[in-house]
Amino acid sequence: MGELITADYWLFFANKILRLMVISLIALAACRFSGAVIERFFQAQSGSKKFYLEEKRARTLSSVLKMILRYTVYFIAAVMILQEFRIDTTSILTGAGIIGLAVGVGAQSLVKDIITGFFVILEDQYSVGDYIVSGDMAGTVEDISFRITKLRDANGVQHIIPNGSITRLSNYSRGHMQAVINIPVSYQADIGKVLVLLEEACRNIGKELPEVLDGPKVVGVVDLRPGEVIIRVVAKTAPLEQQKVETAFRHKVKLLFDAAQIPAPNAG
Repeated sequence: MGELITADYWLFFANKILRLMVISLIALAACRFSGAVIERFFQAQSGSKKFYLEEKRARTLSSVLKMILRYTVYFIAAVMILQEFRIDTTSILTGAGIIGLAVGVGAQSLVKDIITGFFVILEDQYSVGDYIVSGDMAGTVEDISFRITKLRDANGVQHIIPNGSITRLSNYSRGHMQAVINIPVSYQADIGKVLVLLEEACRNIGKELPEVLDGPKVVGVVDLRPGEVIIRVVAKTAPLEQQKVETAFRHKVKLLFDAAQIPAPNAG
């Protein structure tokens, strides 16, 4: 018991407590500092036009990164504290490596889904409300998580797609779309008059439909078929509005052709 009250013992004990406190304070400061840096980074990116992130996506990515860093710092601090008590951490690190390897091998698909989902959210490949096509599935995105994406197709069926299985994807809600209208015209029709009427239809549709971003424009004769000449018209439209523009243009052309008595193409 005499050893417990020696100056060297209390100096050693105080030094050990001080070292443990320093490790804990450094770990706490590292967590707070890294968390603040991550939050500041994603707040800056949320307002950036060059690399825009929706607020919901920014919060999700921020929380995930902070959690990963926090547990990493905790693990390192725990190892350092054990070493202060002269506990051999080699076996712990080896065991953690073996467990991590076993989990990684057994959950490869899960890890792949999560990593893919992380980059989907980070790169903003698609958002809730976008119409996408992936493989043989197409629909409107209802929900995105790190593991799965939920789609609702035109028939109202919900499809749940693991993010790791998405290898190729088309997003129909980003940028403009192209409306392509092929107008069949009889060989007996006056092509010059037909082109004038189509130009009139282009002007009318361009003014009437806000969904038209540019055009419509008459491309010209693109095909000669038995009994009919094909004249093509194109227009740049808002996302997913090309069908509405095509339908409205055909309706306008029908009215103009009927008023001008343009003969219909020969059937069959």
